[in-house]
Amino acid sequence: MKKKNIVIIIVIVVVFFYLFNEFFNRIPNRSLSTHSDGTILSPCDGTVSNINGSNISIFLSPLDVHAQYVPIDSTVRSIEMISGSHKMANTPESIHNEGVKVIFSSKLGDIEVTQRVGFLARRIQNYIKPGDILKRGFNYGRILFGSRVDIVLPVNSTRQLKIGDKVYAGITPIS
Repeated sequence: MKKKNIVIIIVIVVVFFYLFNEFFNRIPNRSLSTHSDGTILSPCDGTVSNINGSNISIFLSPLDVHAQYVPIDSTVRSIEMISGSHKMANTPESIHNEGVKVIFSSKLGDIEVTQRVGFLARRIQNYIKPGDILKRGFNYGRILFGSRVDIVLPVNSTRQLKIGDKVYAGITPIS
């Protein structure tokens, strides 16, 4: 193989990985909502993979935005690191995966959002701290190549989702 061909192949591979990284790590603005202030919006993009009462699990595929957004105007009550396993995020066992649980206190009650790592991805970034007062749609963190977000709605909330629904952060009402 000629040296020129090797250089072309290397350039193509580098450009491919650069474009994939840019696509995967995109963070669109989701702060403008047409829903009423009392509506809880999805904190992430993905597909609803499990529902158990007020507990909702959303699977994030490689094509989904992997940033997380504040679901309702609220104050960060607490942030907790959760140790655990690293199962495939689209399986029920991933409920025990390592993650970061954030509790948002709102006028409707507490909303728990847990970012979970997956089999390959094991890094979560958050840009918030307890006591922060946040507006719905604010980008508060992301899962780097991660794949699952769990939500626990406040008591007396009415869930608007079913398994298989596609949701978009800051756009899709979940309660």
